[in-house]
Amino acid sequence: MTKIVGVTKCAVGIAHTYMAAEKLEQAAEAKGYDVKIETQGASGTEDVITDEDVKNADVVVLANDVAIDGMDRFEGKKVIFSNTQDAIKDANEVLDKMSSAPVYNGGEKKEKTSSNSKSKQQKPAVKQLLNGVSHMIPFVVVGGLFIALSIAIGGHATAQGMVIPEGTIWAKMNAVGVFGFTLMIPILAGYIADAIAGRAALAPVMISAMVANSPDILGTKAGTGFLGAILIGYVGGYLVKWMNSWKVPKNLRPVMPIFVIPLLGTAILSGLFVFLLGGPISWLMTALQNMLTALSKNPSTSIVLGAIIGVMVASDMGGPINKIAFLFGVASITANTPQIMGIVACCVAVPPLTVGVAAATRGKLFSEEESSASIPAILMGLIGITEGAIPFAAANPKRVFPSIMIGSAVAGIMGAIFKITDVVPHGGPIVGVLGATNNLGLFLLSILIGVIVGSVLLIVLQSRAVRKAK
Repeated sequence: MTKIVGVTKCAVGIAHTYMAAEKLEQAAEAKGYDVKIETQGASGTEDVITDEDVKNADVVVLANDVAIDGMDRFEGKKVIFSNTQDAIKDANEVLDKMSSAPVYNGGEKKEKTSSNSKSKQQKPAVKQLLNGVSHMIPFVVVGGLFIALSIAIGGHATAQGMVIPEGTIWAKMNAVGVFGFTLMIPILAGYIADAIAGRAALAPVMISAMVANSPDILGTKAGTGFLGAILIGYVGGYLVKWMNSWKVPKNLRPVMPIFVIPLLGTAILSGLFVFLLGGPISWLMTALQNMLTALSKNPSTSIVLGAIIGVMVASDMGGPINKIAFLFGVASITANTPQIMGIVACCVAVPPLTVGVAAATRGKLFSEEESSASIPAILMGLIGITEGAIPFAAANPKRVFPSIMIGSAVAGIMGAIFKITDVVPHGGPIVGVLGATNNLGLFLLSILIGVIVGSVLLIVLQSRAVRKAK
């Protein structure tokens, strides 16, 4: 009897993981095969495949959307590479690839496709990115919601921003949320690298990601944000993968992953940002600051300024470009030109509200992972936390970035046209509700128009992508 073992794993580790396993088991049993499918879900690994199972298996079937644990078990075995969507849609078609399945040798998989068909397999870079995103999402959700609730319930608007009285439970909740957001960056970078080179990459990449987001160490006004985390995840992952290929004496191999690789990897990656990228980042931030200052001096360019601020706010969601726009708005309050902060306040809520509304209203166009993050994104948008859009942008940059940047730019333009002002250094609908803007109705209308434009554009782009995939 033909014996099959397999592993299923989706980005969230909930529904699709188990649905794919069930479909594969049903299809295999119907064909008379002996089958055992391991599920690597959010609650842990279940139905674990043993070494004996692998040894006796004729073929291995992998239906995964992100990197799975224990790939080295399957070296030398015939492996069918697929994803959870294909396994759920037609498990029989997946199993029919058995005769042409390649032998896995520990390198990248290679699959032959007919000239008149397109491969639906995700590229390794996409799976590596999704591995980082799937691990990051709980930190974004917990951090964002704790900050949002603490500000909404315990905060009040002042000239210094949204202030939460020290010593209160809300201040402690806010601090917990900040920890969540702080961990978000190294987690994203670390697990991108983990999907590339394994656990040995975690320490050097996570440490270096924190360095890349420390203005004091870089000598810049801001860190590199989540875009820097993605960059360092890939660079660090392949750096460690190269280190793992070094030919070293057997007696030195045990210390490579716990001493040599972490030490050298951290030194190389951190040094790259400190000594090579710190200067360019500082120059870019200064150039952006000068450009905004020039535009703000001429009332005729205020609409252009609104569009530029909107694009900047949405471009890296809490990163250095976002921070320049935000700090420029804050400086405008002290310069008695709060309309610039008003533009910023209109823009910061648009990215998370755009992705949240689009995923909540047209859930079938989005992944399980994105749908589960829609409500937290909306809540963070209402409180003015732009980072709520990061999971969507990181997982699907080609369609999310144009949508949120255009939507945010529209909101900035509307804020400039309506001459919205904001006297506290914070944004989102909450500052209007708390009385920090000059016209609550027009302020909310500016945000609403931006969100409508952004979410409609995102839904259109997602619809085209889904139709193309079919």
